[in-house]
Amino acid sequence: MRLFLFCLFCCFSVFLTARSQRAMVGFFVEAEAGETWQSEAIAIPMEATPFLSYYAFWWGAATDFQIRFSKDDHNWEGWQRVTPDDHAEPRAGHKISQLGMTDKSHRFFQVLITGPAAQMEFYFYNPGDSPAARPDNPSDALESRSCPCPLPANLSRAQWCPSGNCPPNPSPTPTTTTHLIVHHSAGTNTSADWAAVVRSIWDFHVNGNGWADIGYNWLIDPNGVIYEGRGDGVLGAHFCAQNTATTGVCMLGDFTSVTPTPSAVSSLQSLLAWKACDVGADPLGAAFHQASGLNLPYISGHRDGCNTACPGNAFYPLLPNVRQGVADHINANCEATATEETSGLEGVQLAPNPASDHLDILIASEQYGDLEIELSDVYGRAIWRRVEAKILPQQHFWANVHELSPGNYWLSLQLAGQKSVFHVVKM
Repeated sequence: MRLFLFCLFCCFSVFLTARSQRAMVGFFVEAEAGETWQSEAIAIPMEATPFLSYYAFWWGAATDFQIRFSKDDHNWEGWQRVTPDDHAEPRAGHKISQLGMTDKSHRFFQVLITGPAAQMEFYFYNPGDSPAARPDNPSDALESRSCPCPLPANLSRAQWCPSGNCPPNPSPTPTTTTHLIVHHSAGTNTSADWAAVVRSIWDFHVNGNGWADIGYNWLIDPNGVIYEGRGDGVLGAHFCAQNTATTGVCMLGDFTSVTPTPSAVSSLQSLLAWKACDVGADPLGAAFHQASGLNLPYISGHRDGCNTACPGNAFYPLLPNVRQGVADHINANCEATATEETSGLEGVQLAPNPASDHLDILIASEQYGDLEIELSDVYGRAIWRRVEAKILPQQHFWANVHELSPGNYWLSLQLAGQKSVFHVVKM
């Protein structure tokens, strides 16, 4: 078998602390059917910060692709499967992979291929480091509509892409939303720079999929930060070419085997409550969606209308809880609920957190009386509650978490008319 390599490199200066760059490495492979072939080490013709993102095109009948990375061409990371992207619209002649991300220190990669593949192209992107930014509270004139739920604070495109090199669709198509579609990005669950992840998704959707803009209307990271994508009332590209009358919300992360963080779920429910309330959609109801020809819940998962596992096998079964949380949020006039961290009590310390057996709750304050302690799951459903007397200036209380499944929980403390809600992690 033979390998023919070709490479394209392009870069341009931007406002960010690093240069945003794109590079492509392509090669032709002559391999027999059923044969497994491994490339030599191929240099990545660019540097990246805070990470390197990549995706692949391929032509031919190959059945399996894997990729691995190295800093020095000697010590290699493990092989990672290159998976076709469920969100991408089918294209004649070639397939596109999901978006991948790897460490910024990696300088080489190898590919393992099973079956004949006439051509492969790997595209690399350097998103650059993000400057600090705080979500804006948008002006949302509540007096002009009956819904009491405001649009939550979010990072505008100018904030998550301050260089201006992630432009919106210059000719957006308006749409009137009837259904809200929940996705996951199927990407990394950890990042020190989620705005850079959003820029990488924009690059993947525009330069990989060939779309006019990032596909989603909104995105939410594990910290609960909301990012403006295409924005409100704009036709997206996220529901297998059946996007009319939908708003697409992407939860950043892969929720195949883990669930989103409490902060992300809280922001999702606030965002969905705003839009469901705005368009008069019952969060617990369903209606006919003309573009798909299906009767869909007003709050649906991607898989409800498309052949995909999105928004993940661990998250999708919990969508009924999300719908109920949205309904509760609207019925509470969009006040803070048990699925949002609040701080009303003074002098509260929790340790250890994460916890495996017992959680020590120390309250050091001059407040006295009946202390209401409640532990809830990530969707605000009470697991247990009890009342104990606070009679000392500094007093310890214990919460037994030994029998809980590992994951995220909410601990609510209420004393003398003051209430605090804390995010608790069970290891």
